[in-house]
Amino acid sequence: MASLVFFIERISFGLYILCAAGILLMAYRLQQARRELAMAQFKLEREHALVRQASAITYGGLLIEIFVGVWAIANVVAPTIRDLRTDPQHAAPPRPTRFVTSTPAPNPPISLGAGNNQAQGPAIFATPVPTATPVGTIIPGAPEVVGCPRENAWLLIPANGQLIFQTTTFWGTATTSDFAFYRFEIKPATPGAEFAPIGDYTVPVVDGPLGDFYPFNFPTGQYRFRLTVFDSTQTMRHLCEVTINISEPPPTPTPIGAGR
Repeated sequence: MASLVFFIERISFGLYILCAAGILLMAYRLQQARRELAMAQFKLEREHALVRQASAITYGGLLIEIFVGVWAIANVVAPTIRDLRTDPQHAAPPRPTRFVTSTPAPNPPISLGAGNNQAQGPAIFATPVPTATPVGTIIPGAPEVVGCPRENAWLLIPANGQLIFQTTTFWGTATTSDFAFYRFEIKPATPGAEFAPIGDYTVPVVDGPLGDFYPFNFPTGQYRFRLTVFDSTQTMRHLCEVTINISEPPPTPTPIGAGR
């Protein structure tokens, strides 16, 4: 309803012109009908003149009501709604976008880089970060998240420990100064396994879709998934590493009576 009120307010000037033109036209027709009524010599002519006169009065009155209604909406209703929306006592509560559960850090950050040596790139730390709860099943007990600076390499989906059994659009942030590309990498969650690249992307993303992940090419089990961000010197600047669990799709229930 509010959107309709604001729409009428935006086009009120044009409605005023149309109503005024219609009112003038009805006034002209009313004058003509009265002139014909005064000059009519036969009953049929007088009846036709009376009908035209009544029609002009009716439509003219309707146009006047529309004119007044548009004025009231544009000058009374719309400002009132706008004031209510800006008044904090009447404003609607903000709509939550994500549910965030903060996880306290049980241990100090662990350095994975070589300090601040610029030749080897900046140091990367394994630090627990607030984890947003996405749609999906989270299997508890997953190893800690590694990296995941919120402004550079961050994953909303998949969450740490998420169960994946179908094509899933991964969501988050992948950007840095002098950005070149970001990469998806994966490895089995077993000792000695190494990450293998599964996709490179050349457009930075901030809080948006990073790319689609297809679990059908991997055996079921637990994996470590890593998002890495590179600059134009092909140096990895940031990373975000989480655990995912790949499984078979759940069986589809058979409808009662199927196969008869």
